[in-house]
Amino acid sequence: MLPRCPVCGKEMIVTELRCDKDDVTVRGRFKPSPFDFLSEEELEFVILFFRAKGNLKELERYTKQGYFALRGRLEKIIEKMGLEPLPKDGEAEEEEELEEKDLFEMLKKGKISIDDALRILKKRG
Repeated sequence: MLPRCPVCGKEMIVTELRCDKDDVTVRGRFKPSPFDFLSEEELEFVILFFRAKGNLKELERYTKQGYFALRGRLEKIIEKMGLEPLPKDGEAEEEEELEEKDLFEMLKKGKISIDDALRILKKRG
């Protein structure tokens, strides 16, 4: 489904649904789901995220991708869906839980970028 107009980019409204098997048509104004804004690849990522019960560490183990890469991908999907993220209090706590040696180990293994490491260290003060 096209959730946005290919000409002006505004959100499109579905006005008709049809079942070809039963020849049933339902007319009305149906707003697309936030999931309709995702590509197939992004939708597959969201399904994996659900299967991991929202645990990015578990998803990291399964996909072999770095934690911060996965989190960045999730943030882009949330933005694309037009959703407001919850307050970031939990995120700051999670980053502070990383010990300095763990941070450097993640950096050494390429699981986080230098920019990510510097951002975390700056937040700590």
